[in-house]
Amino acid sequence: MTRASAYRDPFKSFIEGYQEGIQQIMEKKEDSSKAQQEGNTDKNST
Repeated sequence: MTRASAYRDPFKSFIEGYQEGIQQIMEKKEDSSKAQQEGNTDKNST
């Protein structure tokens, strides 16, 4: 059982870090898409 926990703990921390990275990327995409949408409305209004 100690062998399984030795593999499980680093794997669990890797998954948590991976999810945090994905979350940050999604937030950046949302920010950039909002900026693009605002830019598009400015272009259309002129």
